[in-house]
Amino acid sequence: MANGVVIPFWQSGDAGPLVNSLAADATFSSPAADYHGRARTVHMLTLIATVLERVDQTGRWSSERDGVHAFTARVDDHELQGMVRETYSEDGRLEHITLYLRPYRSLRAAMAKMAQRMEVSPLPEQSA
Repeated sequence: MANGVVIPFWQSGDAGPLVNSLAADATFSSPAADYHGRARTVHMLTLIATVLERVDQTGRWSSERDGVHAFTARVDDHELQGMVRETYSEDGRLEHITLYLRPYRSLRAAMAKMAQRMEVSPLPEQSA
């Protein structure tokens, strides 16, 4: 858990470790909304990977069941700083991911690009 899976996914594009670690009922909390379920979580994190450029992990803090991973990235000509919190269940499944981004101008640029990506690739249907 110390190394996390989200930032390495954004850096490499290899979704395998992320998908393999996610709980079926995982939740992704973005700056804009919460997305529930493995398919929606993977979908949103994959779209984010197409928006963020030059993701560089700058720090990490972890405990037994969660980790916080700091990073820098770019969105077009905007620099941003962010943190990803990954929370794991008792059986080691990744159950909640929370994304924090700043500064506001960079966040707005990222959200605008995400809106464009979601028009082309909308969320999958919610699982029953």
